[in-house]
Amino acid sequence: MKPDLEILTGANKIENFFGRVLLEDTLEDWNLAKDFGELLIRLTPEEVMGHALVARACRHLGETERALKELARCRIMTKHTSETELFVLFLAEEEKHLSEGDNKTD
Repeated sequence: MKPDLEILTGANKIENFFGRVLLEDTLEDWNLAKDFGELLIRLTPEEVMGHALVARACRHLGETERALKELARCRIMTKHTSETELFVLFLAEEEKHLSEGDNKTD
């Protein structure tokens, strides 16, 4: 595991990091997205963002089981909150990719 400062610095160097991961699905370094998501989970496990990052990154890294697990957590966390609207498209897109076995390994 990379040190936290290295993870934060790496994510900070990428323009529109969250947009490239969650909206565009075009990040080149999915290990960095996974590390950053895991960092967020350690800091704020009750927030959905870290779990969403890990779910998408794991799909790209071929870790389908973990991606599904994190996606299920996202679904539960957003069920009764204002975050539901923000993550509806993300959740639907990830569920579609994972159900089709679309494990991109960029």
